[in-house]
Amino acid sequence: MRLVPGDPERLGGFWLAARLGAGARGIVYDAYDDEGRRYAVKVPRVEVEPVERLTCPHLAEVVASGVERGIPYVVSEFVDGPDLRQAVERHGPYQGEELAALAAALAGALRALHAAGLTHRDLRPESVLLAAGGPKVIDLRVAAGGPLEATCTYLAPEILTGSGHEPATDVFSWGAVVLYAATGCDPFAGRSLGGVLHRLLTVDDDLSALPDGLRDLVGRALAKNPADRPAAEELLVEADAGALRPPQGVAGRGSLGELAEAVYAGLTPRQQEAVPGLLLRLMDGDEPHDEGGVLAPLMEAGLLVRRSVRVPPTETPVGKLVAVRDDRVAPASAALYRAWPRLRGWVADERDGLPVHRELRLAAARWSRRRRGRSYLYRGDRLDTVLGWAAAKRRHLRLSQLERDFIGASVALSKQRRRLLRPSLATLAAALAVAVSMSAVSLSGEQELRGRLLEANARAVAARAEALRSSDPRTAMRLSVAAWRMSPVFEARAALQASLAQPELGVFTDPAADERARYLLRGDELVRWQAGTLVVWDVRSGRQLASRPLPEGSAALSEDGRYAEGPGGRPVEVATGRPPDAGTYTITDGNRTRVYRGGEVLLDVTDRRVAVSRDGGRAAISALDGRVELWELPGRTKVREITVRPPAGPDRSAPPVAFSPDGRTLAVAGRDGVTLLTPAGGGSRPAAPADAPVSAYAATSTAEAGDGPSLADTSAGTPVFSPDGSLLALPGRDEVRVWRVADRRLAGAYRFRGEQHGGLAFSSDGRTLRYLSGLGSVVSLDVSGLPAPSPGVRTAALSSDGRVAAKEVGDAIRLTDVVARKPLAEIAATGDVAFDADGRLLAVAGDPVTVWEASGGKRVAAIDAGGDVPAVALSPGGDTLATARGRRLETWDVRAGRRIKVYEGAGDLAMAFSPDGSTLASGTSLLDLRTGQVTPLVPGTAEPTALAFSPDGRTLALGLGGGRVELWDVRGRQRAGVVETGSAPVRDLRFSPGGDLLAVDAERTSLWDAGTLREVGQVGSGAEGVAFSPDGRRLRGVAADGTVRESPVDPALTAQEVCARAGGALSQDEWSRLIPESDYQDAC
Repeated sequence: MRLVPGDPERLGGFWLAARLGAGARGIVYDAYDDEGRRYAVKVPRVEVEPVERLTCPHLAEVVASGVERGIPYVVSEFVDGPDLRQAVERHGPYQGEELAALAAALAGALRALHAAGLTHRDLRPESVLLAAGGPKVIDLRVAAGGPLEATCTYLAPEILTGSGHEPATDVFSWGAVVLYAATGCDPFAGRSLGGVLHRLLTVDDDLSALPDGLRDLVGRALAKNPADRPAAEELLVEADAGALRPPQGVAGRGSLGELAEAVYAGLTPRQQEAVPGLLLRLMDGDEPHDEGGVLAPLMEAGLLVRRSVRVPPTETPVGKLVAVRDDRVAPASAALYRAWPRLRGWVADERDGLPVHRELRLAAARWSRRRRGRSYLYRGDRLDTVLGWAAAKRRHLRLSQLERDFIGASVALSKQRRRLLRPSLATLAAALAVAVSMSAVSLSGEQELRGRLLEANARAVAARAEALRSSDPRTAMRLSVAAWRMSPVFEARAALQASLAQPELGVFTDPAADERARYLLRGDELVRWQAGTLVVWDVRSGRQLASRPLPEGSAALSEDGRYAEGPGGRPVEVATGRPPDAGTYTITDGNRTRVYRGGEVLLDVTDRRVAVSRDGGRAAISALDGRVELWELPGRTKVREITVRPPAGPDRSAPPVAFSPDGRTLAVAGRDGVTLLTPAGGGSRPAAPADAPVSAYAATSTAEAGDGPSLADTSAGTPVFSPDGSLLALPGRDEVRVWRVADRRLAGAYRFRGEQHGGLAFSSDGRTLRYLSGLGSVVSLDVSGLPAPSPGVRTAALSSDGRVAAKEVGDAIRLTDVVARKPLAEIAATGDVAFDADGRLLAVAGDPVTVWEASGGKRVAAIDAGGDVPAVALSPGGDTLATARGRRLETWDVRAGRRIKVYEGAGDLAMAFSPDGSTLASGTSLLDLRTGQVTPLVPGTAEPTALAFSPDGRTLALGLGGGRVELWDVRGRQRAGVVETGSAPVRDLRFSPGGDLLAVDAERTSLWDAGTLREVGQVGSGAEGVAFSPDGRRLRGVAADGTVRESPVDPALTAQEVCARAGGALSQDEWSRLIPESDYQDAC
C-alpha cells in the first residue's frame, strides 16, 4: 500500500517506503535506514511510552521510539510473516505440536516482558507475527485505540471494570490468544458489545478444543479473578517454541530493494542504461525525458508515481477534496534511494558531481528561456568545472540535448574569446565533445576525432559490461572483448580482466518465472513445480526438456523431482504417473520426511534432516539436539549414532547431512564445522594432519570439534559433494565455499549474487557449480580450475623470471622447468628458498644455508651462519647471499663461502636485492652494499611481509600485514603511492619486466597499473608465489597441488581466453542491440 498525501517522508532517521497496514491502533510503515536495513515504523494513535531493549527471540526488538514534529513513532525490527489471525483464517486452527509451540513462544515473550517490569497491555492475534524463526510478539506497550469492541475479547475482566494493567492481565490475554489459535473463533464472542462484556465477566468459554497438556493451563489463565491466574513463569509448555513456521502459501512482502532489482532485471539492456540517469535526475527534482520507455515499467511496479499534492480540505459535490494530482513523475518514496543497493551505489558514484550537474541543468534551462542569449553561457572557471566533470567524473548521468547544446555553445564562445588555448582545458573539451557527441566542437584532424570517439564508445561499452556482469555474465564477457577491440583504454582492459577472473559463466532464468512456483536444481537441470505441472529446463542451452502433469493434489516432490506424493500421501512417478516399483528416495512435506523404496515407506520422521546414499543402502537422520543416526535401509536397522553440536543461529535446526556419491563418506554440518565420517569405519585411528585428526566412530559416540575429519566451516546449509566426491560445497549466508575433501583445505569461495539464494548442485561433469538465485534463476560458477590436492606439498616458489618452480615435497625440494615442463632436479633440503635473477641458482634457508644449481641440483655452497636461518636472499647475479637471523643480517660471498659483513639490528624476514645488486632492502631499511651504510626508508614501526624493486631500481614496493602496499621513491626517500588490496597480509610482490604492472599476492592475486596505481583486475587465486613470464605477457603462480598455473595479463591474450570462455563473440543482432553507437566487428 503506497504512501498517501500527508504521510511523513522520514521519522527518527528512518525513511518510510509504504504503508503495511492501518487501523484503529495506528499506521504501520515499511521503512529503511540510510544503509538500506529494513524496519517497521508504527505511528500509534496515542503517544507511546519508551521501551527498553529486551533480549528474547519471540519479542520483536524495539530499535527506537520518540516524537517528531508532533508525531509519535516506534521503530522495531521488520518481521516478515503474516499475523496469527491471517494464518488461522487462511489455513485453519492450530493443533498438536504447532499449537504447543505457539503457546510456548508467547509464554516466553511474556516472561521476558514481566522480568523487565513491563506489561504488553494488548496481546491479541494481530500482535503475533509468524516469522521464519518462530512467532514474534509486536506492539509492546502500545495502548489500543478505537472502538472498544475491536479489542475487548482479549482484555482481562478487571480492565473493563477500571483496574490498571498488571502482569496477570497479559496472562489472561495469553490464554485467550491460545484458545483462538485452537478454535479459529474469538473467545467470549457475542452478537453485541453488551453480550461480549457479559460473557467476558461471567461465562467460562469452552476449552474442549484444547489438548490435555494445555487445557488446564489455559483454563487457569482465563480465570476471572487475577489472583487465581498463574504467573508468566508458570506458563510452562513442553514444546519447541522455534518449531512453528508460517503456513505454506503465505509469502512475505518482499523488500523495496528486491522489488526494484526484479524490475531492473526485467528491462532490456538499453532500458537498464537509462535507469540510473532517470532516477538520479528525479532525486534532484528534475523532470527527465523518458529515454527508452523506462517510465512505464517503473510506474507499473509502483516505484514511480504521478505526484499528488495535499490541499486544504474542501467540500465538493462528490465529497471532500484533500489532494489533487500533479502530472510530474516522482519516486513513490525517497526510501527507494536507500533500500535499493544498486541505486545507493549510483548515488555514491555521482554524489560529488550532482551539485555541478544541478547548476548546469538550471543554467541550461535559464539560457533556453532567455532565447539562448550568449550572456547566459558559461565562461572561465565555471566552464572548466563542468567540462572536467562531464569528461572525467560523470559515470551514470547522461546529458540532455539542451545541456549538450548549452555546453557546445559555451565552448564555441570561449574559443572565439581564445579562452581554450590552455592544453588541459583543450583536452577536457575534446574528450567531452566526443563523450556527448557534440558536432559543434571541431578537433584538429579527422583521425583524432575518430580516435576520441572510439575511446568514448569503448568506455561506454566497458561500463555496459560491468552493469550486466551479475545478471548476464556471458554477455558481459563478450561486451568486454568488444570494448577492448574498439579502443584499448584502461576501462576496457579492466573489464576484460574482470571477465577472465569472474567465476560466473552464465545465468539462466525461467522464462515463465512465478513467485508461486517451487524450484529444484539437479545438476544441469532446473525443475519448476507449479499448479499441477512440472517443467524441466536445461540450464546450459536454455531448452525446455519436458513438461509433465502432476497428480491432482500433489503436495510434495522428491529431492530430484522424479517422484511426487499424491492425495493421501501415495507416491507416484512423475514421468509415468504410475506408482513407483523400484528406487529409494525421500520426500519432505513441511517438517515431515518419508523414505520410500518403490511405494513402500521405509522411514517416517518429523523435525529431522534425512540423507540417503546413492545406492539406496543407507540413510542418515539428524535431530534438533545434534544426534545423527545411521540406518541400513534393507533391514531398517539403526547401526550407529553420533552427536555433534547443532548449527548455531536464530533458526534452530537439525545438522544438515549428505552422502558422497560412492556412499563411503557422510558429511555432517554442525556448529564446530563439517565432520566427515566413514560409515563403514572400524575402531582404528589413521594418521592425519594434526589440525584435522581422523577417527572412525564406534556404535555410539560424540563428535566434538576436531574429533573427526573436519572442515573448519560453520555453514548451516546442506553440504553438496561433486560427482567424483573430491569437492564439498557449503552454502553460507553470503557465499558458497568449496573444500577439497582429501586434504580438507578451502579451494575457493564465491559470493552469491543478489540477496535471495538457495539450492546448490554440481554439474554432471563436476566442472560447474550452480545455485538458485532470486526468482527462477540459476547462476553457474566455474570450478574447473580449482587445484587438486597433492600429498606432501607444503611450500612453493618461482624464480623472478618465472622460468623455474620450486616446491617442497616431503624432505626434498623439486625443481621444474616451467617453460619446457620438465623436471630439473630434486635437492635434499627444505626451507625458505630464494632465486637469483635468472633462476640459475637458489638458496635454501636452514642450518646450514645451502646454495644449489637449479639445473642438475649440484650444491654450490654450504654457509654456516651459527644457527638456523629463517630468511635468505640472493643477489641478481647469484654471487652474494644475505641471511637474516633475528635482528642480525649478514652478507656472504657465495663462491668463497665467507662472510662479507655483519649488520646488527638490520635483520628482517622480508629482504630484496635491487636489480643492479648494489642495494639490499631489509624490512624498512636500505643497505648500501658498497659502503655498508644503513638508511631507514620508512618512518615508524611498519613490518613488511614482502618487498620488490621495480626493474629500474627507482621504486621499492613494501607489502604490509593489513593488505596495504606502499610504493617508495628510493632516491628521494619519499612515498610515491599506496595500494589497498584488502585485509589479508601481502605474501608476495612482483613488478612486470617493463615495470608497468605490479602483481600483489595476498588473499587474492591482483594486478595494478604501477603508474596510476589503479587496479587492472584479479588474476586467479590460490597461488603460493607469483612471477611474470620473461615477456611480461603472463603471470605464473604455483597452485596448492604443486602445478604451475599461468594467467594472461597481456590484453590481447586475455581477449582470446575470454572469447573461449564466452563461447565466441557477439552476434550481429546482439551487437546492434547492445552497441548501437558503433558498427559491428567480430571481436573474437
